[in-house]
Amino acid sequence: MANTSLSEIYDYFLMTVTDYRLIDLFNTSLPDFEDYLQKWLDFAIVDFKVCDQDLNYNNTTKEFPAELSRDNKTILATLMMRYWLQKVVGDITQLNLHITDRDFKIASEAQNLREKSNHLNIVKEQCSQLLQDYSYKRNDWTDWYTQSFSGV
Repeated sequence: MANTSLSEIYDYFLMTVTDYRLIDLFNTSLPDFEDYLQKWLDFAIVDFKVCDQDLNYNNTTKEFPAELSRDNKTILATLMMRYWLQKVVGDITQLNLHITDRDFKIASEAQNLREKSNHLNIVKEQCSQLLQDYSYKRNDWTDWYTQSFSGV
């Protein structure tokens, strides 16, 4: 059985975001790039408590101990995107839009932050829904179907 490398999760993550600074870091230093993304993966793993596979990866080989399912890879990447977006929204330098008219610049910066915050809230809701759906799919509903509540 093959193990899943952390870079597979990073590939899923990079399909969901467009960040030229990440691309530049990748082109400059692959080890720094992987270290940078690993922090977001760690946040994602903490949030993914309901995972049915072991998410304790080997830090030396940069691999999970098993082949993760596509669902698990996708959820980890989506959770990583949530934390990436949270950083983007919190990054005050992102507000610099370099528009020449001062009044328009202030309004544009405020609108930019508002839209990013709204998008972050949507992504948080999507992550929450993904985790709920994942949990419900993996629950044994047999007792509920037969109305057998002996454990209650």
